[in-house]
Amino acid sequence: MKIEEVQTVRALPNGILNISQGSTALARNGLLAIAVLFLLWIFWNAFHAVPSADDFCYGFGAQSRGVFQNVVTEYLTWGGRYTPALLISAFAVSDEVLLHHYYIVPLLILALNFLAARHFLSAAGIKNAAFLLLFFVMLMATFRVRESLFWLAGGATYGVSCALFLALIAEELRIFRGNAALSRKRIAVLSLASVLLASFNETVMLAHIALLFPLVICCFVRKTDRAVACILAAAIIGAVISGAAPGNFLRAATMPQHINVVLAVWSSLKLILAKYVASFLVSLLLVYCFFALVKPRREIAFPARVVFGFSVFLVLALWASIFARTFVLNDLGPERARTIDFMLVNAMAFLIAAHLHARRRPADQQKRKSALAGALFAGVTVLVVAGFIFYPNHTWRPVVEGMTASADLKSLLSARFAAAGQARGKSLEVAGYTHEPKPITFFNEIKASPAEWENVCFARYFGLTEVRLRTKSE
Repeated sequence: MKIEEVQTVRALPNGILNISQGSTALARNGLLAIAVLFLLWIFWNAFHAVPSADDFCYGFGAQSRGVFQNVVTEYLTWGGRYTPALLISAFAVSDEVLLHHYYIVPLLILALNFLAARHFLSAAGIKNAAFLLLFFVMLMATFRVRESLFWLAGGATYGVSCALFLALIAEELRIFRGNAALSRKRIAVLSLASVLLASFNETVMLAHIALLFPLVICCFVRKTDRAVACILAAAIIGAVISGAAPGNFLRAATMPQHINVVLAVWSSLKLILAKYVASFLVSLLLVYCFFALVKPRREIAFPARVVFGFSVFLVLALWASIFARTFVLNDLGPERARTIDFMLVNAMAFLIAAHLHARRRPADQQKRKSALAGALFAGVTVLVVAGFIFYPNHTWRPVVEGMTASADLKSLLSARFAAAGQARGKSLEVAGYTHEPKPITFFNEIKASPAEWENVCFARYFGLTEVRLRTKSE
């Protein structure tokens, strides 16, 4: 099915709107400009990201035990997330890298997720640079950037796993559509990736298994690509390796009792309706507008059965990811875990929007779709400009203040690290960060008591006897 190029729109049939092709191009360029500005905001904060208490804990362990022995110790005493432990330890073991080149963390996570987004779109036959930029920015706009991008420990656990999971979803979409040859090499690579994915966190582990189960059933029913069962087996093996870590049982003994399984199932379903339906509708509208304004020149063939079937798989994956947290915490859990949730929502919105866009329509409807998308963007632009003018405290000013706060925090902590380096072998008392609002970049402030874990990790990493926060009275 060939998607027809939208011709010049001089007037809609009802005569109400008069939107030319030039207006559509203006809307498209405006949307791309907003996307670029958003990425510049991320880059600014990325270069002002700072290490946090968890990073110092892993760094001290890697320096004192060695990187690989530190991973083994974490596996035995803390949990089965051995791949993030390896990534964090390998990065934090170097003082020079951790203290002076921390920007590598968010930039690397950005690059991985960009490559994953490009791979996902290519699985749908889209290789348009403008569409890729808009889709990637939409992913990052729903990314929990404070904890999944600007923080080494959170980014290695959730930011990297988000990229790997999206890349695997692209491959599994190809398998479901029947346009991927499952060679031994491909099966081996996907199986290894599935084992590694399970080691990042429990959220993505269960989500991936929940997606693979119905995919395997469909492949066996169709009597094609049955080798996908090997990928499911690898994902389960990875889950067993991570779940059987002795550290998990040690931590579980200190946690409150889990809620009833049936209650957790019901709670997770309610959370999907309460927290993600509105987000899905917004993402669907945005992606549909991307198609209407950018018009990627590729043939897109998404039969209804493929869209419906794989969307059901993604809903199951979303439910499984939330169930893991509701069972243990009776809640959505830490903000960084929602990075995976929103990625699944955006992937589902893309599939449905692609199907709606690809349906053959009469020429006048094609024109109307592009014109309405341009009109929608124009209306939103007017509202945004009005908000900038009349409500600066709720629009642009918090963004500027947040960027200033990131720079202030970076300056304060750089001075603190320098003081800690000079006080090696001694005690240190430092001033705290007291400015409001807090920056978007993540950090754990040390406490007044030297016995707090944040203080202990900081002191050990810098070779101090102790570190404490200077009280305001002093």
